[in-house]
Amino acid sequence: MTELRSAIFLDFDNLLSGLREGAGVEIALRFAQQPEIWLERLLGDRPRRALLRRCYMNPAGTLDDGEGSRLRFSEFRWPFMAAGFEVMDCPKLTRLKNAADLRIALDAMEAMLGPQSYDEFMLLSSDSDFVPLLLRLRAADRRTRLVAHPEVGRVVRGAADEVLGLDQLATWLGWEASRDQEQVFGHESAEHLLAVVRDIMTEADAPVHVPHLGQMLRSRTGATLRGSDFAGHGSLDAMLMAAGGFIRREGPGGGHVLRPEWLDQAPPVESASVE
Repeated sequence: MTELRSAIFLDFDNLLSGLREGAGVEIALRFAQQPEIWLERLLGDRPRRALLRRCYMNPAGTLDDGEGSRLRFSEFRWPFMAAGFEVMDCPKLTRLKNAADLRIALDAMEAMLGPQSYDEFMLLSSDSDFVPLLLRLRAADRRTRLVAHPEVGRVVRGAADEVLGLDQLATWLGWEASRDQEQVFGHESAEHLLAVVRDIMTEADAPVHVPHLGQMLRSRTGATLRGSDFAGHGSLDAMLMAAGGFIRREGPGGGHVLRPEWLDQAPPVESASVE
């Protein structure tokens, strides 16, 4: 079998968040601290050489370790460098989004058009924004492999030649699915969705526009605010209260969500539709 020349582009923040929410903190930490475990399985199903390995990370991002502390993503830089990755810093461009997806798209196109010929492009991210990139790579006769949330949409799935679910990656790291677990990939309970909303609000450093909250929830879980019936609570305000006493301030696009300590802050001016 011909050896594939592969390029790997990893959206660290996206995958770490997906693993934490789908399989728990322990598995997410193992992913970040021991990348050689899952990387060996990812590359080992057929002969290939991962000539280009890039990890896109917001160094100021944090992960709750489950014991009351938050670990900075920068602490995970060394394990990825030791696994042969070039770590690219992608700080936030807005309150809730970094530049990883845009940089991955640009770097993948540059790699496709560069002097080194790559047979296969692996994208490790659940971001639906990569559909145009996946289609462009396919049109250029490059094989594409996507590692994403198992409930990734049909349009995203159809744009890639192969899709591996995060549940498979979690299994390589020792996770076992159980119906008794609160966090099960593809089966988000109301409590799980509330926990994700709580995380988003904890990470935010200013009031969050409601459409942005919906976009982040969909990115991390595949669920939407309305599609989940607001995590089973029937209304946005009831969901926010159940998630942690958060408050919605009326305004364009559904308003902004505030932590109680932000009540005296004026929200920024934004407009978009509610997810």
